[in-house]
Amino acid sequence: MSDGSIETSDAPETPGAIGRMRRHLRAVAPGWWLVLTAITITTVLWCLGRAAMPQPTPFLSWHGPSLLISAWTIALLALLLLANTRSRKIEPFFGGLDRAVRLHRQLGPLTIGLVLVHVVLYLPSELDAGGTAADLLVPFYSSHGNQGFNALILWLVIAWTGLAYVKRLRYERWLSLHGVFGPIFILTSAHALTAGPTINAYEPLRFWMWLLVLIGSGAWLYRVVLYRWIAPRFHYSVQSVEQTSEHTLDLVMRPKSRRMIYEPGTFVFINRPDRDPRELHPFSISSSPAERDLRVSVRMVGDFTRDLLNLEKGDPIEVFGPFGGFTPHRYPDLRRVICVGSGIGITPFLGMLRFEAINDDFRRIWLYYIAKDAAHAPYDAEIREAVPVADSYVDYELWETVERGRPSAEALLEATRPLEGISVMLCGRPEFIRDMARQFAEAGIPPERIIAEDFHFH
Repeated sequence: MSDGSIETSDAPETPGAIGRMRRHLRAVAPGWWLVLTAITITTVLWCLGRAAMPQPTPFLSWHGPSLLISAWTIALLALLLLANTRSRKIEPFFGGLDRAVRLHRQLGPLTIGLVLVHVVLYLPSELDAGGTAADLLVPFYSSHGNQGFNALILWLVIAWTGLAYVKRLRYERWLSLHGVFGPIFILTSAHALTAGPTINAYEPLRFWMWLLVLIGSGAWLYRVVLYRWIAPRFHYSVQSVEQTSEHTLDLVMRPKSRRMIYEPGTFVFINRPDRDPRELHPFSISSSPAERDLRVSVRMVGDFTRDLLNLEKGDPIEVFGPFGGFTPHRYPDLRRVICVGSGIGITPFLGMLRFEAINDDFRRIWLYYIAKDAAHAPYDAEIREAVPVADSYVDYELWETVERGRPSAEALLEATRPLEGISVMLCGRPEFIRDMARQFAEAGIPPERIIAEDFHFH
């Protein structure tokens, strides 16, 4: 599913290499600016606190860097939890919910790496004090109660990270696993806040660290405990379920009362009240905002999606959203656009194309539907019917990989030259998106004009 977006800015461009680097970071990884800012503030306050201590341990000893890394870990864990809140207010800071989830996945290994470095750097201090490696690594081995407790936290963090990144873990279990991370974060924070002399000695640093703990804990509380009750939710009922191919289906829902307002290309989480109420699954919207009914197009890959075929007309559905920024409405200056949808990644473009019939916002569009063959392109006929009535001028092509192989950026750009003003919207599986985005960038498309939606939430 869904939501990639790249934030644009009306600020004047900064010339030179630094300006290009800033524009690239804004386009490709806006969430990393939050990481950089949090780490910088933590480091500056920690160094000021270190200097303010009456008798600080020399920073170049192993002990000093170990404590600083501990503070970094809390900052990263707080952002890791914040990135997973699924809040419409917070997702713009990460450039869209798909980028937030991607950052969440990237911060996990980085954070556990810092935890291990923290332990390794702390070991010399433990040995100098007459302790052993077992005191740090074996839970409750040490005669000092807090050391045994700290070792337990270490192994809880390692175990959680290992399980969270098991690729074959079912989506439902992956969600449940993330639900238990809040207590682990709180225990880790308690260790850092009570064991760090610099934090305890310097009020501004202590305030900042507590703020990070509150942000992380609040994000977890909202996501795991309160989300179902206070998140934007709409009550729909099943209007129809149609299997469009061997592996895809269309679920059409009708609002029971209040109708959700959304932009074409965005996505929602849906839940069946008759199942586990915590089981929310993301799907891109393939209907037009002008239509009464809400349609999502689904690739059947698990128990939840396959079981959608058993729904009957009138069955209740809860819809949470909308989310994401993968919509041309966020980019009014993009007038010449190449749209590439691979497999079920064509879904958001279906909603955009249906809306093109009435939106009176002319663009020049080249739309490519990437599929193995015609039998694996269930929406080809729908697109061909919609293209002639679109308000914009649309060139459409079904790219069958069996006959033509995987498309390249150069091949897709050939029909659009000159490239001045060209933008690209990509949607599909992560490996496809990364490869095509790299190719388009190498072909000369600026990163801020490559708008990608990472169709992967687990």
